[in-house]
Amino acid sequence: MAYKPSRRRSPKVNEAMEPNMTPIMNLMVVLIPLLLSSAQLIKLSVIELNLPPAADMQTEGKKLEQKETKLDLSITITNKGFYISSSSAIVRNMKGAPSIPLKDGVFDYAALAEKLYQIKGKASGRFEDTNSITIQAEPTIDYQTLVSTMDAARAIKVEEREIPLFPKASVSAMIL
Repeated sequence: MAYKPSRRRSPKVNEAMEPNMTPIMNLMVVLIPLLLSSAQLIKLSVIELNLPPAADMQTEGKKLEQKETKLDLSITITNKGFYISSSSAIVRNMKGAPSIPLKDGVFDYAALAEKLYQIKGKASGRFEDTNSITIQAEPTIDYQTLVSTMDAARAIKVEEREIPLFPKASVSAMIL
């Protein structure tokens, strides 16, 4: 008499199974709109900023060949106030005092914008870089002060009109 062969000894037959794609498709349906909406939020919080370019020997040689007059205006933010300087001079009230000192312990952004408006009026037509300014800050200065200084340097309101001052603001490291 013949016995039925055991299932343990016989090789298992692998059936071709299709993968279940439904969970992966559900995940993509949720992730794609989420990623698209977050990309739009990131775009709204951008501050335009021009960092100084890295210097190399070729560009330094070209700069020495050019004999153009540049304003190279910069604002240095310290705990005492704002120091305004250019490549040729430093604007000061008294010897060693900042150009625009603190007003009751608070930075005076209106006086800064007014002083930059006066400088812009004198410098326009004489220098080629009358749209750019460099802002330096001490390490103890908070970020909001830096951003408010950039805003004051970009434009001023005169007689209900907004006049651009130095729209190309660059941030530089403070060197003491």
